[in-house]
Amino acid sequence: MRILVRIVGLAALAAFVLMRAWLGVLALAQLVGLGWAIVLAVALLLSGFMLPLRIAVFFGALVLWHWPLLVALIVAAPRLVLMLPGLMSTFLASRRHPRPRWSRFKPA
Repeated sequence: MRILVRIVGLAALAAFVLMRAWLGVLALAQLVGLGWAIVLAVALLLSGFMLPLRIAVFFGALVLWHWPLLVALIVAAPRLVLMLPGLMSTFLASRRHPRPRWSRFKPA
C-alpha cells in the first residue's frame, strides 16, 4: 500500500510540473508565437533560469485561465507557501525588537 501511495504522489507531482510547463508555454506563446515559446521554455528549463518561466506561469494562470490572484501565485511559486510563515515571523520580530538607531562605538 505504501508503494501505491508513493506512485500516486509521484504521478501527481509530475502532472503538476507538466501543467506548469504547459501553462508557461501558453503564456509565452501569446508574446512570441507557439514555436518560439516551446524553444524558449525548453531553453529556460535546461539552463535552470526559472524566473521568466515562473512569471509566464503566473500571468498565464491569471490572464489566460482567469484564476484568482492568490491561486495563480501559489501555482507559479509553490515554495512561497512554505516560506511565508518564516517571513512573517521575521518581520514581526523586527517590529517587536528593532535594531538600535545609534551608531556603534568605534575606538580610535
